[in-house]
This record gives sequence, structure tokens and C-alpha cells, in this order.
Amino acid sequence: MKKILILFAIVAFASCSSDDDSGNVNTNEFENIKTTLPQGEWKVSLLIDGQSDHTAAFESFVFTFNQDGTVMAKNDLFTENGTWAYDNSSSSSDNSEELILQFSEMTPFDEINDDWDIVSVNNSKIELSDISGGNGDVQLLTFTKL
Repeated sequence: MKKILILFAIVAFASCSSDDDSGNVNTNEFENIKTTLPQGEWKVSLLIDGQSDHTAAFESFVFTFNQDGTVMAKNDLFTENGTWAYDNSSSSSDNSEELILQFSEMTPFDEINDDWDIVSVNNSKIELSDISGGNGDVQLLTFTKL
């Protein structure tokens, strides 16, 4: 667990910049997520909520993100449909770029319903984080391309 906290601390410090301004500047650093996610199938390779690892709850699911903003999570037993959206508006509290995931409140999908801050995007991995509103725990979610 210490490694995860250290990794998050490094990411948090690396994202700080001495030339930050106080204006409402919309960034588009991770806008490529809109074209990256709909290319292929993805799995949850990491889901940490504070001190709890929930990754195993998603190990059988394959996620397919569609360009129309819908997402399907499927395993051998059932399919769960949801929506996804990229948001870089200044309406978010910290002006960060976000991936908004919305599924039903059914377990385990209630764990990933959130406005996730985008940490990194590449063609094989999407890393997201969130600070839990209830107790301030750090949540980490990583999708890896299959």
C-alpha cells in the first residue's frame, strides 16, 4: 500500500507547477481520451479506494467505450450499460480534466460512478484519481487496453 501512496504523491507533486495562474483556463492536455477510449476493449487493472483494493471485483469484466458516450461492461454472466464523458470545463472545482463514468448503483459498478480526475492517457492505459467526498480517501482507477 505504501508504494501506491508514494506513487500518488509523486503524481500529485509532478502535476504541480510554479507557473500556475489563477484564471479559469481550460486545458485540453487529455482531450485525446475521447478518441483513445473507443479504440478497443479495456479492463480495470487497478481500483483502490483508500486502504481497500477493489480490483478483483472487476477482473471478469471487459469494457467497451463507444464514441456516442455509451459504455458496456460485459462478463460471462451479464452486461452492464453506462455512459462516459470527457469534461474540461472550468465548472469542476479544481479546473482539472475529468472522465465522468455513470453506471447503475449495482455492486460493483457503484464503486466507479464518479467524476474522475484524469492523471494520464496513452494508447494502452488510462489512469484516473479522485478524492472521496465523504472521508477524503484517495481513489485510483486504471483501465488497461486488452
